[in-house]
Amino acid sequence: MESEELVKVLNRDVIKGNLELYQNLLETTNEATDPIWKGILPIYIDFSKEEKETFLKFLRIVEINTLSHVLGIFDGTTYAEGIDDEFIINMEGKKEKLNGDLQNLFLELIEEEG
Repeated sequence: MESEELVKVLNRDVIKGNLELYQNLLETTNEATDPIWKGILPIYIDFSKEEKETFLKFLRIVEINTLSHVLGIFDGTTYAEGIDDEFIINMEGKKEKLNGDLQNLFLELIEEEG
Protein backbone atom coordinates (compact mmCIF):
# COMPACT_ATOMS: atom_id res chain seq x y z
CA MET A 1 0.00 0.00 0.00
CA GLU A 2 1.22 3.47 -0.89
CA SER A 3 0.65 6.64 1.16
CA GLU A 4 -1.83 7.95 -1.41
CA GLU A 5 -3.90 4.78 -1.17
CA LEU A 6 -3.83 4.90 2.64
CA VAL A 7 -5.29 8.43 2.75
CA LYS A 8 -7.99 7.40 0.25
CA VAL A 9 -8.97 4.48 2.49
CA LEU A 10 -8.96 6.73 5.57
CA ASN A 11 -11.09 9.31 3.77
CA ARG A 12 -13.55 6.65 2.61
CA ASP A 13 -13.87 4.78 5.90
CA VAL A 14 -13.24 7.46 8.53
CA ILE A 15 -14.67 10.62 6.99
CA LYS A 16 -17.32 9.45 4.54
CA GLY A 17 -18.21 6.25 6.39
CA ASN A 18 -18.64 7.93 9.76
CA LEU A 19 -20.56 10.84 8.30
CA GLU A 20 -22.94 8.43 6.59
CA LEU A 21 -23.34 6.52 9.86
CA TYR A 22 -24.06 9.69 11.85
CA GLN A 23 -26.54 10.93 9.27
CA ASN A 24 -28.32 7.59 9.25
CA LEU A 25 -28.48 7.50 13.05
CA LEU A 26 -29.75 11.08 13.23
CA GLU A 27 -32.42 10.39 10.61
CA THR A 28 -33.64 7.06 12.00
CA THR A 29 -33.19 7.19 15.78
CA ASN A 30 -36.35 8.06 17.66
CA GLU A 31 -35.18 7.49 21.20
CA ALA A 32 -31.74 7.44 22.81
CA THR A 33 -30.27 6.65 26.19
CA ASP A 34 -26.88 8.29 25.69
CA PRO A 35 -26.99 11.84 27.12
CA ILE A 36 -25.30 13.38 24.08
CA TRP A 37 -27.70 11.70 21.66
CA LYS A 38 -30.65 12.58 23.92
CA GLY A 39 -29.56 16.19 23.66
CA ILE A 40 -28.87 16.38 19.93
CA LEU A 41 -31.81 14.35 18.57
CA PRO A 42 -34.57 16.87 19.38
CA ILE A 43 -32.42 19.67 18.02
CA TYR A 44 -31.66 17.80 14.80
CA ILE A 45 -35.29 16.73 14.33
CA ASP A 46 -36.39 20.38 14.57
CA PHE A 47 -33.82 21.53 12.02
CA SER A 48 -35.02 22.50 8.56
CA LYS A 49 -33.59 20.58 5.60
CA GLU A 50 -31.03 23.33 5.05
CA GLU A 51 -30.05 23.36 8.72
CA LYS A 52 -29.59 19.59 8.67
CA GLU A 53 -27.33 19.89 5.63
CA THR A 54 -25.32 22.63 7.34
CA PHE A 55 -25.01 20.58 10.52
CA LEU A 56 -23.72 17.57 8.56
CA LYS A 57 -21.25 19.80 6.70
CA PHE A 58 -20.02 21.02 10.08
CA LEU A 59 -19.58 17.41 11.27
CA ARG A 60 -17.56 16.73 8.10
CA ILE A 61 -15.28 19.67 8.82
CA VAL A 62 -14.74 18.45 12.39
CA GLU A 63 -13.91 14.96 11.12
CA ILE A 64 -11.52 16.30 8.46
CA ASN A 65 -9.74 18.57 10.93
CA THR A 66 -9.42 15.76 13.48
CA LEU A 67 -8.01 13.23 11.03
CA SER A 68 -5.72 15.87 9.54
CA HIS A 69 -4.37 16.68 12.99
CA VAL A 70 -3.72 13.00 13.78
CA LEU A 71 -1.97 12.52 10.44
CA GLY A 72 0.15 15.60 11.16
CA ILE A 73 1.20 14.04 14.47
CA PHE A 74 2.11 10.80 12.68
CA ASP A 75 4.04 12.79 10.06
CA GLY A 76 5.90 14.74 12.71
CA THR A 77 4.64 18.07 11.37
CA THR A 78 2.14 18.73 14.15
CA TYR A 79 3.27 19.09 17.74
CA ALA A 80 1.67 16.93 20.41
CA GLU A 81 2.86 17.37 23.97
CA GLY A 82 4.43 14.19 25.28
CA ILE A 83 5.31 12.76 21.88
CA ASP A 84 9.01 13.28 21.40
CA ASP A 85 9.88 10.32 19.19
CA GLU A 86 9.30 9.96 15.47
CA PHE A 87 6.57 7.66 14.22
CA ILE A 88 7.41 5.17 11.52
CA ILE A 89 4.33 3.71 9.87
CA ASN A 90 4.79 0.89 7.40
CA MET A 91 2.97 -2.19 6.20
CA GLU A 92 3.91 -5.52 7.68
CA GLY A 93 6.77 -7.05 5.73
CA LYS A 94 7.61 -3.81 3.91
CA LYS A 95 10.30 -1.28 4.74
CA GLU A 96 8.84 1.71 2.92
CA LYS A 97 7.71 4.39 5.35
CA LEU A 98 4.12 5.53 4.71
CA ASN A 99 4.08 8.59 6.92
CA GLY A 100 5.90 11.86 6.42
CA ASP A 101 3.45 13.41 3.96
CA LEU A 102 0.12 11.83 4.95
CA GLN A 103 -1.42 15.09 6.17
CA ASN A 104 -0.61 16.92 2.94
CA LEU A 105 -1.82 14.03 0.78
CA PHE A 106 -5.04 13.85 2.78
CA LEU A 107 -5.71 17.60 2.56
CA GLU A 108 -4.98 17.56 -1.19
CA LEU A 109 -7.52 14.74 -1.61
CA ILE A 110 -10.13 16.69 0.38
CA GLU A 111 -9.45 19.80 -1.70
CA GLU A 112 -9.82 17.83 -4.94
CA GLU A 113 -13.20 16.53 -3.79
CA GLY A 114 -14.38 20.04 -3.09
